[in-house]
Formats: sequence, C-alpha cells, structure tokens
Amino acid sequence: MGKGKSITLLSILSVIVAFVLVMTFVRFPVGIKNYNSLLGAVELDYDLAGGTAYTLTLADDNEEEVEDINQVIDTLEYRLGELGYGAFSVKAIKSMDEGSVDYEIRIETKTTETLSSDIAVVAAYGELKFFGGTSTDSFTEILTDVKVVDNAKYKGEVTTGNYEIDIEFTKNGYDKLREAIADNSTYYLKITLGEKEDGTENVLFQDDIADTTAYFKNHVMALYSPSESTARQMALQMNSGGLAYKYDVDSGVEVSSPYGEDVATKCAVAIITLAVVIMAVMIIVYKGFGLITALSSLLFILGEGWLLIGVPGIVLNMGGVIGILAATVLNAIGMVVLAKRVKEEFVNSEKTVKAAVNKGFKAALVPTINLNVVSIIFALAIFSLTKGVVRCFAITFGIGAAVAAISTLVFTRMYSSLILPLAKDKEKFLGFKRESAKGVEVEEAE
Repeated sequence: MGKGKSITLLSILSVIVAFVLVMTFVRFPVGIKNYNSLLGAVELDYDLAGGTAYTLTLADDNEEEVEDINQVIDTLEYRLGELGYGAFSVKAIKSMDEGSVDYEIRIETKTTETLSSDIAVVAAYGELKFFGGTSTDSFTEILTDVKVVDNAKYKGEVTTGNYEIDIEFTKNGYDKLREAIADNSTYYLKITLGEKEDGTENVLFQDDIADTTAYFKNHVMALYSPSESTARQMALQMNSGGLAYKYDVDSGVEVSSPYGEDVATKCAVAIITLAVVIMAVMIIVYKGFGLITALSSLLFILGEGWLLIGVPGIVLNMGGVIGILAATVLNAIGMVVLAKRVKEEFVNSEKTVKAAVNKGFKAALVPTINLNVVSIIFALAIFSLTKGVVRCFAITFGIGAAVAAISTLVFTRMYSSLILPLAKDKEKFLGFKRESAKGVEVEEAE
C-alpha cells in the first residue's frame, strides 16, 4: 500500500475512532437535553446503580412460628433469581420492637417497572394444593402423599389477557391422578394456591379433566391465567414450595449501591486504567508493533463497550465488570502471542519486515483462535449453569473473547497495513534486530 493511500485511510479511521471515543466517554448538552455518553446508556444493575428496598414484616394473622429464617431467605433468593433479577440482597434483620423475637426481611434489588408486583409474587404465602372429585361441589384434597410437580415454567402472555404456565407432573403424581380419575366420565380437578386477602381460596384452576388428552401431553399440563402476577406466582411456588409464613410488604424506598457512591464510574475508570497500562507496556516492550497492538486494543475496548448496549437484555453488574476486566487481559495475551510470533519470524530469518509480519500473523492464527474459542466455550458453560451475577460475568467475558479474537487477527492486521508503509526505517520502528551471521543474537536497540 502506498504512503498516500495509507495516510488517507489512517486519517479517516482516526477521525472515526476519535468520534466514537467522544460519544463513548464525554457528556455534553444537546439543545435542551444532555447527551449522557455510552456510560449513561448501559443498563446498570442494583449493585452498581442502587435500586429499591422492600421490608417484609410478619403479618399479624401469621399462624406459624418462624423456625428457620435461613430457609425463608433461600426461598426468596430462589424466586428473585427465577424472575430474572441478577444482583440483589436478601437479609434478615432482628425486629426492633420491644420483646419481639421475629425477624424482618429486607430485599434490595434493581428498580424495574414490574418490581412491586414481582416482590408480591416473591413474598407470596401458601402451599399449592390439589383437590378432586366427580362433581363441581364435591372436592377432596388429593395427591398429598407424592411429589406432584416436577417443574413449572411461566411461558408469558400467549394471547391477549392469557398467561400460560406449563406444569410438568412427576410420573408418580400423574399416575396417582390417573388412578383417581379411573373410569369416571367426569372428574373435576381444582388447584389452589393459598388464600386471597379476603380469606377465600385462591383458585388457580378448576375444570373437568376426565379426558386428560385435552390438557396433558407427555405429563405436561398447560394452564392459563388472566393475571400475570398469579401466573408467575404459580410457577414459582410449584418449583420452590410455598412460603410457610405470611408477610406484609411495605411500599419500598430508594437505596444506593451497596458499594457506595459513583461505583459505576469507578469501575469504568478501573477498566480504562487497566487498558491504558496494558497498551503502555506493549509499546515499551514491542516498540512500533506495540503501538499497533495498542491501537487495536483501543478498538477492542470500544467494541466491548458498545456491544453492552447493542446486545439486548444485558444488565451490567459487578460480575459483568469483572468479565470485562478478564476479557481485557485475554486480549492482551493474544496481542503478546502475536507480537512474539512476528518478532521471532524477523529475528530468526532473512525475511523482510513485510514477509515477517505476514508469517507472524499466520503463526499466531491457531494459538489465538484456540485461546479465544476455549474462552468462549468456558463462558457459554458458565452462562448455562449459573444465574445472576455470575451469568453476567459469562456474558461480558464471552463477548470480550469474541471481540478479542477480531482485535488480534483483524484490527491489528489492518493497523499494520496502514502504519508500516509510513515508517522510513521499518526495522528501527519495530525495534527488531536480526541474529548475527555467527548466530549470536544482537540486542535490540533501546
């Protein structure tokens, strides 16, 4: 590539990168509004931006003494995770009322449009019960001696005003139900979930199921509710069991991040600082080629950042920040592997700089792909096996591994093609020295 073409393309690329940098990190007024930069567009979780806190207090008409508060907390945490909340805090706090032996429970999590109804679902009281009989007004509790439900999934709104829940019965539960139905031409099944506020049964399902083919497919029963909160509650309590104690929930208050003020900004500074240190070290160690890898690393950081708002559903929490830091280190490792391969190809051969660079890229191709593919597989495994904060780590690290591969193999090659033609003495620019004719290595010029 000629110098003129290199200068033109490098100038255009520099203007584009500078513009993206400004849009990423700088906040400025636009008319009557303010542009809040990329950092303002990334959706942050409770542990980075704060959220809402709810306090659960034992209801006056609660009939059971709390024997295991840890079990209550475990159930609440499970339900929050199932509803898709990543970062949250559930703590038991000794009641301040004089003579009280009860605990209040404080839930803190990200503020969402559905948080109030979600907390009501999380704190829902009552056990799931099954009743059956041969007439609509003759019900006896059934299936009390077996585990009935193996899994329940909330499927969302399938038609306007109808929310679906798929209940997968256990084999024993389904067989017991079939045994109860026997050869009856009519058999009514009723499923209840605790009580309503007025003390009446909270009936989730009631219908004639003598013809089970109308409801069941491979032990899976599809139910529909006109209420989203009831459908979510049903799925959660089928999986986690009923909350054994009845709690009143307050209206909630805003809370800051548990890590303090401006923690998101501090995390951004930490990521940028790590990237700058890595780029500086690469320039010091690998001279001109280190500059090339540093510019590529800058594109890596920008690519990782913009994907946080480009990929739907990402809510950044502390696990995600750690994932970005880990991906930044992974990108640096790939750059070191590439730089060493290029240097080895030049120092240990009679190749020209251009030929050594081309050969070095080919030599680094397999180890770079292996490193990043293994990292992506690792991230996918974590994503499939975990939830919450750890899953966010898997998302950002997996995205970072993919961007790192592109940064090492594409961005670095692009900058090499644009920058090397501008160097008068390419060997001096790269800081490379060949071995002497006698095989004695000559040290690099400082």
